[in-house]
Amino acid sequence: MSLFRKPKKSIQRRVFSERDDDEDDSMDVEENNTFMEKESKKKDKSKHTKKKQPLLSFETEEEGEVFQVKKSSHSKRIMKLYEKERQKKKEPKPEKDEVKLKEPITEIVTDDLVLKVNSNHKTKSSTSPVILSGREAYCAGKDDLSSEEDDEPTRHKFSKPDNVKILLESGIIPDAAMIHAARKRRQRARELGGDFVPLEEEEAEGTSRLHREEDHDEASDEERIDMDANPEIRDQERRREQFLAAQESDQDADQELDEWENQQIRKGVTGASANIQNEFVYSDYTATVTSSAQVPTIDPNTQRTPQAIVEKLREKFEAVCTSRSNHMEQLSQVQDDLVEIKNELEDLKRRAPVAADRFKFYQELRGYITDLVECLDEKVGVISDLEQRALNLLAHKAEWLIERRRQDVRDQAEELTNIAKGLGRRAAEDEDKVRRAAEREGRRSRRRRAREQQGQPKHVEGMSSDDEITQQDMLTFDKEREQVDNEIQEVFEDVVEEYSSVANILIRFEQWRETDMNTYTEAYATLCLPRIVGPLIRLNLIFWDPLTESVELEKLEWYRTLALYGLHDDETETALSKDPDINLLPTIVEKIIIPKLDKVVDKCWDPLSSSQTLRLVGILSRYIRRFPSLGPASKPLQNLFNAILHKLKGALENDVFIPITLKLSESKSSFFQRQFASGLKLLRNITCWQGILNDNTLKDIALNALLNRYLLSAVKVCQLTDAVAKVGLISHILPRIWLQSNTPQLQMFSTCVTNFAQQLDKDNPLHLESIETLSNVLKSLRT
Repeated sequence: MSLFRKPKKSIQRRVFSERDDDEDDSMDVEENNTFMEKESKKKDKSKHTKKKQPLLSFETEEEGEVFQVKKSSHSKRIMKLYEKERQKKKEPKPEKDEVKLKEPITEIVTDDLVLKVNSNHKTKSSTSPVILSGREAYCAGKDDLSSEEDDEPTRHKFSKPDNVKILLESGIIPDAAMIHAARKRRQRARELGGDFVPLEEEEAEGTSRLHREEDHDEASDEERIDMDANPEIRDQERRREQFLAAQESDQDADQELDEWENQQIRKGVTGASANIQNEFVYSDYTATVTSSAQVPTIDPNTQRTPQAIVEKLREKFEAVCTSRSNHMEQLSQVQDDLVEIKNELEDLKRRAPVAADRFKFYQELRGYITDLVECLDEKVGVISDLEQRALNLLAHKAEWLIERRRQDVRDQAEELTNIAKGLGRRAAEDEDKVRRAAEREGRRSRRRRAREQQGQPKHVEGMSSDDEITQQDMLTFDKEREQVDNEIQEVFEDVVEEYSSVANILIRFEQWRETDMNTYTEAYATLCLPRIVGPLIRLNLIFWDPLTESVELEKLEWYRTLALYGLHDDETETALSKDPDINLLPTIVEKIIIPKLDKVVDKCWDPLSSSQTLRLVGILSRYIRRFPSLGPASKPLQNLFNAILHKLKGALENDVFIPITLKLSESKSSFFQRQFASGLKLLRNITCWQGILNDNTLKDIALNALLNRYLLSAVKVCQLTDAVAKVGLISHILPRIWLQSNTPQLQMFSTCVTNFAQQLDKDNPLHLESIETLSNVLKSLRT
């Protein structure tokens, strides 16, 4: 229950019809009889009790503060039933047959009840009419009448006058029938929702008075209040009953209050929206005329002159003409579009068979590429495994040869050291050494006889490579290689040739290229081809060994197929430069061949082998000149160069051993000469990379690490003529560009040559050849 003071405003009355009251009474009589009897007993008892100070100060309110209770429909029905029971107890209800004309009754309407006063009725306490004043007159409906008159809309000129208002203005108190009729008329106006009260319905004569008297009797029975009671006690009891009823129906009262507030808000919003809309229509007419169907409106406040009407019609006519011209333009545009669409439809019908054929081609191509990719995905793992097995087989052979050479060097160095120290041989410990020495000398003798049979010029001992393999080791190697070859043949044994041949795959892609070059380019087919044919090329190159075999890639079948892909005889040089597949072969070399060489160099290359080095240098030089993709920015090529430098540094650390003691250098054994020749051979192999590898890195390896550290140190312990001959060999090995560029790393070599020239004697016939050799060396260094 709300306890705050409500603002003064028009009080909305809820009028109950006789039908609603009868239905509600019939439903609630049985439930409320007991409640009424208890309440009447409480009231009789309260009259005899002493008046006490109320908890809630209803009677001591300050002026201007009004405590009003919002009663629900349920509490109102209870109050009506309660009043009806009290009236029945005080005076008996007359029979229906004894209907008498009643005298005028004054009805005063409030928001809680209807007060009816009979002017001739005499009560026990007084014989004069009841006169209300002060707070009772204020609560009796004074504001209601004024609020109703204020809220009453403007009356239509043909509507009947309000008799109640006329009587009140003249000072006459209207009777109950007139007030009841006015209430009915206003209720009907609210239900219709109109702006004026409609004409009253005509009632049949002889029945209107009876109906009014019956309505008056029922209303008086329901709403008549005992005037004999003490007003203060009655008011206190009424407020207590209202307080209790309001507590029981607090939720319903809040809902009704919210509903009433929402109705008032909607009325205000609706009225404001209507006013805004009217102002917008009348004030902005020219901006709203956008179509020929809109009817022009004229501001009602503006004087309607013939000139203004003509001007409005002229504007309307111009707008219609403009709209018509726009519609005509749109019509012509639509007609042109229809003609164009018809032509396009005919063209599409003519091209439909071609599109159908192309659709069929792309469907077949899509299925082929999907099957090809799935097939290669299954075979790539097998191919990688076979590549690794073949590489391990070749690497095992190369590592075995290198380890055998290094073991021979260690055996000879130990043998010469023991001889110089005068130590004898131990038979039990030297059996393996003796066997290795016998095998070593046998291989050298066979190589010497082979050179003599071929008629080769004088050979320097130590410059040849010892790569001979025994028959048993060769049989083991060939058996393992044959097993891998058989597995290579079985990789695509279950695949048709259309999916296992580089040529057949390129044929399908070349058909696509010739059919629709645009889609071929947009699908990035050029970038996909190296990945598609890559597994097949790797399978063909599993046992490709560029270090020992002289087979060139240019002679292989897949190489020729890739080189001729997309090439036509009538193709000009300009068209060839725009060919998207012009870099197909260079890409294959960069992505597949160079990584293959990288693995071969890392596992199988022997830097001391001149034949292997010359083949490797020749392949790389040819590829770098021929394929522009192998430039400084190529990462696979950089990885290959790093692998070559790593192997050269490993050879310097493990394969160069030149004894520089005087006894070993002057001994009759050829170990010193052979090891020096091995160092010269490594120097020649390193300088072969001049122009391919970085010059600064190469000079550091060849000159600082090998020439100045090992070779020149060995030359200094040799005899003069032998030293001059060795210096001459070194000058022939070094690149001419290094000798002529005053390289700082050659300063030690120049000093050594100058010292040897000063030591030679021109008068000694044995020094003449050495003098000529040194003069040629000095010329090469000065020029």
